[in-house]
Amino acid sequence: MNSLAKRSAKYFFKEGLKCLGIVIGLELILIIEWIALSYGEESVVDSVFYYFLQVGSILIILMNMLYAFYGPGWYDSIALSMGARRKDIFVGEIIKQLTFVVGNLLFFTAVCVAFGRSEEVNKLFISCIIAIALGPIGLIIGHKVKRFGKIFVFIIAFICAIIGGFVGVTQALSGDAFGLEIFSVIAKTKLFLFAVALVIFVLAEIWVYKLNQKSMVR
Repeated sequence: MNSLAKRSAKYFFKEGLKCLGIVIGLELILIIEWIALSYGEESVVDSVFYYFLQVGSILIILMNMLYAFYGPGWYDSIALSMGARRKDIFVGEIIKQLTFVVGNLLFFTAVCVAFGRSEEVNKLFISCIIAIALGPIGLIIGHKVKRFGKIFVFIIAFICAIIGGFVGVTQALSGDAFGLEIFSVIAKTKLFLFAVALVIFVLAEIWVYKLNQKSMVR
């Protein structure tokens, strides 16, 4: 039985790394666009770093919740086909999300330190707290809508892409960080936010555990 639990944990750990790789890959690709948008400015490096960190903070939140939608309808089926038990899947989903969020935290923190912007880690930490809280929420929604299959995830991704595009165009045209400065405000209440996020996470995980026990593979 222990071997099954380990195999399941390894599978979900790898999936967390894959999701982390997607975020890093997207950021590296977008650097080219940001350099073009920042052309002619006094400090191209400062502008690119700003875009890099702000978009990365949003991606951490969106991707953790978005990939959680896949859990009940996709990852669970694969894990069960490998012989995993329901409790292995429950633990595995937590491993996947923690791997993704902590991996992003380490990566972006390293970038901040490399560019001498250690003060920006506070905003990054806020986005990670929010991502952890919303992860099990995504699983709950995934359980509720899994009968619609992957099409639901594609719709959510499409909506997120539209919102992201709108934010990007707004920034490019006006130079304003549309809706993104909220991280600076929230950063002043980190302890309170962490407590709220922890409560949400625990309550949501209890709900996920109950849904997981009754879930049937379609």
